[in-house]
Amino acid sequence: MDYNNIPSNTSENEALMKKRRIIRGSAVGIVIICSVFLAVMSGMMIAMWSMGKTSEDLSAVINGTYVEARVREEKLRLEEEAKAAAEARAIEEAQRAEDEASEAADAGTGNDQDDNKTGEALAVVNEVSGETDATLSAASGINEYVDPNVNYPLEYRTVDVSYFDDALFIGDSRLQGFGMYSGLPGTFYAATGFQLYKYETMKVVNTDAGKVPILDALPYDTFTKIYIKVGLNEMGGNDNVFESKYIELIDKLRQNEPRAIVYVHGLLPVTAAKSGSDNVHNNTNVEKRNDQLKKIAAEQGCYYLDVGSVLAGPDGALPAEMAADGIHLKAQYMDVWKQFLLTHAVE
Repeated sequence: MDYNNIPSNTSENEALMKKRRIIRGSAVGIVIICSVFLAVMSGMMIAMWSMGKTSEDLSAVINGTYVEARVREEKLRLEEEAKAAAEARAIEEAQRAEDEASEAADAGTGNDQDDNKTGEALAVVNEVSGETDATLSAASGINEYVDPNVNYPLEYRTVDVSYFDDALFIGDSRLQGFGMYSGLPGTFYAATGFQLYKYETMKVVNTDAGKVPILDALPYDTFTKIYIKVGLNEMGGNDNVFESKYIELIDKLRQNEPRAIVYVHGLLPVTAAKSGSDNVHNNTNVEKRNDQLKKIAAEQGCYYLDVGSVLAGPDGALPAEMAADGIHLKAQYMDVWKQFLLTHAVE
């Protein structure tokens, strides 16, 4: 027997055994990881089911859309509660008016004024049920539904800053800067890079649940003035699509804010240097876009605001000293913009 081969065979056996141990260890590790994953998923499913949730809710949690869905559900719930409360108040008022009229008739003192009072109260009940648009009546505490454009168009007049207490501003970075430096008390849903085409999905408004799109954050029947300033970031696209999307936004805002007067904010010009060096963001295109915005405003019963007319120089461009980058107005010139809004308001 040749004993010289024994060490070599032993070494090979040890290597083979070591390899097998590694494979077994890896297999055991994979089994453990899979078991833990299945246990976690099972636990989440059991927890969701115990709370009356579905697999769709679990998927929403995993995909990060659960919070946004809950925000929308809560908003709808609050709107329904507010509507139900308004209906109850209106019905109660109508019943009280009817009882008073009946008592007066029994006493022989009934008259047309009592009948009118009953009819008005009953009309309010119908209106609260959703037949017309709503506005809060401070005198009665009942929602009267009045079209804010009933006498459109109204003449512009001068107001003080309190006019903007219940105003909403929607727009891009230029409007965002105006909100920071103008000193107006309005609510600003504005962000850098905001585009009309993204208004349904772009996360703009900070809430307790994180940033959400403007319509997800919009409270019902809270604002009586809405200022929309978009159009510069959308240049270079299809004009018909822009117009269609703008009108769509106006419609949705009016559904949420039925008492609101809507202002269509014209675009500010850019500096001559910026206009001459940019094939898209130049003053020729700004003028074309503003003509389109005027048309939209007139057709949709909105008020067009030509703020650029008080900021532009004799050449129609924004003076170079007003904007460091040729587009965004410096803080010290925001007051010119502010004064224009103060002197171009309707009620």
